Amino acid sequence: MSDSDRSGWLDVLRDRVVTDVLVPGWADRDGLFVEFRPQPEVVWLQLDEGVLRLRSVGQYDALEIREAERVDWSDIEFLDEAEDEVMVASWGEQFFGDGFEQLRCLEARAYETAAGNWPKCLALEFEGANTLFFDPTWVFGIRIGRLSDEEFWRRQHGPDAGTAVAVTSYR
Repeated sequence: MSDSDRSGWLDVLRDRVVTDVLVPGWADRDGLFVEFRPQPEVVWLQLDEGVLRLRSVGQYDALEIREAERVDWSDIEFLDEAEDEVMVASWGEQFFGDGFEQLRCLEARAYETAAGNWPKCLALEFEGANTLFFDPTWVFGIRIGRLSDEEFWRRQHGPDAGTAVAVTSYR
């Protein structure tokens, strides 16, 4: 990944606070109750100003990370052209717990290969020992996990497995 690609989103994480985790999906109204069906090819970290957009790209094996003014899925064909009702769900409390209003990112760990322009996966460590791990290689889109998911991924696919994936830590 080039330094210019990396510096933009790293600066955002250094300068702003995260207020929520947003995941797109469909409203499934076919059952007894409305059910949310996540479609996380793209997810957003809501910031105090704007959003940080993470999108699964390439062969769905890398994360494109960009700052954006707002949530937008107009370039995600299956969401933009969906016949079902598309909505965005707030998952912040699920990951950060009750009562959080904003968290500062303390460290970013980018799992990279020499050939890639974007990280294969990304771990973000927040205040309060909260870690989010974004894995775009999941069959259903970006899998959002915790520190234990990052550790499992490292053992299976990362540097701990002897692959050509390197981890770079940014504070």
